[in-house]
Amino acid sequence: MGRNISIRDVASAAGVSVTTVSHVLNNTTGARVSEETRERVATVAARLGYAPNKLAQGLRLQRTQILALLSDQIATTPHAGRIILGAQEAASAKGWVVLLLNSGGDPDLEDREINALLQHQVDGVLYATMYHRQVTVPDRLTGVPVVLLDASCADPRYPSVVPDEVGGGRAAVQELVAAGHRRIGFTTNIDDIPATHGRLVGYRQALAHAGIPFTPDLVVVEESDTPG
Repeated sequence: MGRNISIRDVASAAGVSVTTVSHVLNNTTGARVSEETRERVATVAARLGYAPNKLAQGLRLQRTQILALLSDQIATTPHAGRIILGAQEAASAKGWVVLLLNSGGDPDLEDREINALLQHQVDGVLYATMYHRQVTVPDRLTGVPVVLLDASCADPRYPSVVPDEVGGGRAAVQELVAAGHRRIGFTTNIDDIPATHGRLVGYRQALAHAGIPFTPDLVVVEESDTPG
């Protein structure tokens, strides 16, 4: 088996210094390298099959180009494929990879997983939940870029991506109204979560817009019994 191609091999074949190759392949900002040299280095690196050592590169640049998707149950449910695929596609488009971890709602396991992520120096974390709810981001993730997925937080430091619960409830009723229905019921659960409140708001908005009086007797509230 042949030896691995090194950055020195690329430099020698391209007739430039190791530093120049490093500047070109790492796209170093401010490096004074001509376009002709850049093209030559890139061509030689591709021809030799040079692959940079991502671990060493990450330690040097303090960047690993690894994102973590840390969830409670998402990775083990049949409905999460698009969430995971979407994260992977967005990361891949930038040359990054996604590391998937699932705590199963176990705080001790989540703590161990966070410890592993910090040891691997991930560049960011998608903190995801099985259903839209308020969360408290673990203190140990302070200092790591975090985006909440299907969750929100009172701390303004953390941006979130969540469903439009109001819009969803409104759109469902609008479909029924468009089909000619006027007596429209609403079933929901007792959980104090954004979906419960937001969808009811959307339901009432759509009724009002259609000129249909809100009838409390048509709203049924029960305990959630969704199968796992």
